[in-house]
Amino acid sequence: MPTARGLAVAGTGVLLLVLGVLSEYQELALLGGVAVAAVVLAVVAVGRPAAVAVERSPSAVRTSPGAAVDVRLSLRNTGRRAVRAADRVGGHRGERPVRPQRLAGRAAAEVHYRFRPGRRGLVRLGPLRAGRSDPLGLAAAYRDHGDTDLVWVHPRWEPLGSVPVGRRADPDGEADGAPSGALTFHTLRDHVPGDDLRHVHWRSSARLDRLVVREYIDVSQPRLHVIVDDRPAPGGEDALDEVASVAASLVGTGVGASMHCELWLVSGRGRDSAGGLPPMLDLLAEAVPSPDADLEGALRLARSRPAGDTAILVGGALGTADLRSFGRLEHHYSSLVAISLGAAERPAAPPSVTLLCAGDARGFAERWNGAPWSR
Repeated sequence: MPTARGLAVAGTGVLLLVLGVLSEYQELALLGGVAVAAVVLAVVAVGRPAAVAVERSPSAVRTSPGAAVDVRLSLRNTGRRAVRAADRVGGHRGERPVRPQRLAGRAAAEVHYRFRPGRRGLVRLGPLRAGRSDPLGLAAAYRDHGDTDLVWVHPRWEPLGSVPVGRRADPDGEADGAPSGALTFHTLRDHVPGDDLRHVHWRSSARLDRLVVREYIDVSQPRLHVIVDDRPAPGGEDALDEVASVAASLVGTGVGASMHCELWLVSGRGRDSAGGLPPMLDLLAEAVPSPDADLEGALRLARSRPAGDTAILVGGALGTADLRSFGRLEHHYSSLVAISLGAAERPAAPPSVTLLCAGDARGFAERWNGAPWSR
């Protein structure tokens, strides 16, 4: 189809052609006709490019800021005419094309390129864009081929000295991070495939006309609930990067200590340590400032979760009202800790909340490791 240049040339040609005919100025009409014909010929010459088969293989699907990721593309042109193909890398700075590669008709090629993500986030690779244009730039035809691959760029984090817990783990037991299959009854929930049929509560199932099972928790196992404030804050994405780094340090330390950890964004999404640490870091990589995030709603959700030892609220410039709302969880958790990053003034915290203020994630780690937490 015509490009912006081609449309301008064609429009000018039509105008010259009409003026030449009306004024009986043959040279002007001829010039206009040539311009229109050039655009039409360019569109015909470009045609519709055939499909390009593509297989993309990144060297890693999870990485950290500054680490290089190598990508290998296997391309095959199914048409008889040559095309130019370019992959695309989309991140926090927008989308940029990779250096185009000429692919002859019926030919195959291997293309390698490297990118270095500069910050936490989600990088999208592809889809491949392939096609051709005429030498004058009057017409071009490009199509997208293949799927989009994702690379999670996890926030930078470092292990902390300890995480405060309200109860000690049973030294004679084994903390495996699994909230089900332990010894203490917690609640009834709907049956899902894979549940042990011995845990079905038949009386309740008959009353509700659906299968429900008993859910058990290990009350001897330390539990950590981290709430990440992803509401828009001064500093935007940069501020949220620092918040995500702090949250990653907390859950990374908790998982390393065999604690059962839950990570929840104020905007509503959550993960727990049953799937290990990487999915939790994936969630932090995907987090963006959310105008619809509701802290009160997130705290109500925290009250509905199994009672834990420690709840930690991490946010950029938390206010006194936020801490007061967080303090209402004191009857549900043995320990409440709030971490406020980048606040111009120190907010007032209720007696039930331990407040730690820092300028960034690095300052947080120093202050946290210097605090006399119970271990």
